[in-house]
Amino acid sequence: MPIKRYSSKEPVVFVWVIVPYILFMNLLIFGTCIFSSLPCFLKSFATSCVYFFVIYGVFGSFAVVIKNRNPSAGDLFRRVRLMLPFFYLMNIGAVYGAFYIFTNVIHLGCIPRPDMEWWTILYGCIMSTVITFINEGMANWENWKNSLSESEKLKNAYQRSKLLGLKGQINPHFLFNCFNTLSGLIQENEVEAEKFLDEMTKVHRYLLRGDDEYLVALADEMKFAYSYLYLTRARFGTAVKADVQLSKEMLSKRIPPLSLHVILENIIYTNALSKKAPLNIRIAGDDQGRLIISHSLHEKIIVQNLNLDEGLDNLITKYRLMNMKEVEVVESADQRVIVLPLFEPESTFV
Repeated sequence: MPIKRYSSKEPVVFVWVIVPYILFMNLLIFGTCIFSSLPCFLKSFATSCVYFFVIYGVFGSFAVVIKNRNPSAGDLFRRVRLMLPFFYLMNIGAVYGAFYIFTNVIHLGCIPRPDMEWWTILYGCIMSTVITFINEGMANWENWKNSLSESEKLKNAYQRSKLLGLKGQINPHFLFNCFNTLSGLIQENEVEAEKFLDEMTKVHRYLLRGDDEYLVALADEMKFAYSYLYLTRARFGTAVKADVQLSKEMLSKRIPPLSLHVILENIIYTNALSKKAPLNIRIAGDDQGRLIISHSLHEKIIVQNLNLDEGLDNLITKYRLMNMKEVEVVESADQRVIVLPLFEPESTFV
């Protein structure tokens, strides 16, 4: 079982601090007597190392418990307020214990100086304070570096998402099918052709959005979804059926942009479409505030290589980088359900 540490640099801090700490602690306890002979010095140093190593282990275990209960960077002063009083009490007990051991258990030829007990305790408390802030600094430095790494990964994931959205928008099959449908509508129904062109423009405008927002309102994402589904129904008719049931409260929540584009494109292009066996798509919310996209499954013999799984994998990666609950994909013999956690309206990522 691995030892839990306050930070990965804690052993380095311990190595650099423990030698001068032990030397000065022994000097306070025994005075210059410990330098009277080499065996006396080595025995006192070795004994103190073992003793204070155990004490440091108790300190470290308590610090890890406090950190686990107050993990955020904003809890720094709360952690310090909880740890230092405990450390000061431990120092009192540790110093009295050291004086007792060197007086009654281990005899070095040097007698501990009782008049230095409180000076030794003061030194121990000062060193505990210094070590606490050093460990906090190391831990916060690591968190800062990790946050930069996670932020960079998140930015890359979003850039990849936008690239995939652009690729989907300019995909020759997508454009050809849209223009082919538009051409037919122009000959048959100019009003419907104008409506189709308007919705097609909305879809392309959303896919080419120029901002770098990490989250958008679900209401904005649904506007895109309605336009995308309109184009799909215009192309395939009754072979595609969609049902949307979302409350106003649900629409105010936030979601990574182009999430529904990835999912809807995956659904449309990986399922066989037929008027006899229509593809049923349902978008709704649940009582946990999550977005549920479910659809019937219709096996498609030939699936065009449109990087559809890559887009869905990228969406799942984005949620992981945001430290959100996992995207759930549950598939049965005749249905697949995709569950997207939603962010609260005030949520932001920078």
